[in-house]
Amino acid sequence: MSTAQKLDLFGEDICKHPYAFAKPLRDAAPIFFDQAMGFWVVTSNEDCKQLFMHEDMHLSPKFSGNYSSVDYAKHYPVSQKFREDNPFNDEIKHPLVRKLLVRAFSPSALRRIENQIKETIDRIVKEKLSRPGVVDVARDFADQIPYAVLTSIYGVDRLLENKEEFLGYCKTMARMIDPTLSHEQRLFSEQCAVAMHGELQTLVNRARENPGEDLISDFLKAADEIGGLTDDDIKYTLLALIITGSTATTFTLTLVIHAYLTQHAQRAWLQANPDQIDSAVEELVRFAHGGKFAYRFVIRDTEYKGHKFLKGQTVLLSFAGMNNDPAAFDAPELCQFARNNKNALSFGHGVHYCVGAHVARTEIRYLVKAFMDYAPNARILDDKVTWNLFNFINREISSLPVDTGHI
Repeated sequence: MSTAQKLDLFGEDICKHPYAFAKPLRDAAPIFFDQAMGFWVVTSNEDCKQLFMHEDMHLSPKFSGNYSSVDYAKHYPVSQKFREDNPFNDEIKHPLVRKLLVRAFSPSALRRIENQIKETIDRIVKEKLSRPGVVDVARDFADQIPYAVLTSIYGVDRLLENKEEFLGYCKTMARMIDPTLSHEQRLFSEQCAVAMHGELQTLVNRARENPGEDLISDFLKAADEIGGLTDDDIKYTLLALIITGSTATTFTLTLVIHAYLTQHAQRAWLQANPDQIDSAVEELVRFAHGGKFAYRFVIRDTEYKGHKFLKGQTVLLSFAGMNNDPAAFDAPELCQFARNNKNALSFGHGVHYCVGAHVARTEIRYLVKAFMDYAPNARILDDKVTWNLFNFINREISSLPVDTGHI
């Protein structure tokens, strides 16, 4: 077991300079065990790809060695139910959920969702970007867009009376996966989980009674066609989209705009080649990914490339490592919008590939396009940018002031 390397979870490099953070770790040992943290850390692209889908690794924290289902349920029974009854963590239900997603995200539904995302982003950013002044991308845009998008594509405006309460529950529930939460914060999360459980059931009931042009109606129709899925399975699928499609996307949107506005040559190239925006989005996500790690938990003692992983241990798959590996990318430290990103693992790999990847990509595309169209001369106020180095899960710019560039 390699113990020479140590992980600095809260240093400047992991937040501000992912390539500089990952390179020395990978060069010394692409797989190592940090004795102080008690975690395995993986920084090579190929190893991360293999461990994303390794049969002895699981994404559910219920397989963590320090997690007790009984103890957790005593304090947080509804949060524990969300965690343990999640169909994405069930070997029988998970294939059914993947079928559900394939059917629900039909070509016509994707076109509708894209239009909803574009309209939502325009509503939030167009006026502010089209006039002189300073906007804070993190607070004014990125903190709002993912949640506004979710309520739009779910049909919340049509199906619920109080959208603001629902948004509040979403923001709290999205933090449920943070292992650094205090007991008091988890108790508050539990209260929100109880409320969210009721709200999601209301959404499902009303969409069943009055189906419309929204994702929940699409899920219900697809579930009826597939069979074998309960209302709880649908609710937990919706919750998974909330958790994966909100907080992480919030941080990624801010980082992507930071990269877009600071990579001047690439920005000029995209302005001259706007039809290449999808390629630019893939590179921006690789280069400016919001997540620090993907987590896997060892479900039985196993060996991989001479390393002995023990049941209950945590494995951190480094996004900075996997997406900045010179074995997979030429000059990974450079942002190149025309790059072929077939080796990027920004949204995971295998059967647990991120269910909200299309939504996240579309949000990024239309936010970047909004800057191209409405604020082509925008510039970052560098001396006022602030980073949060103490976010355990994500790379976070907490404030990104931008001058819109209008006179």
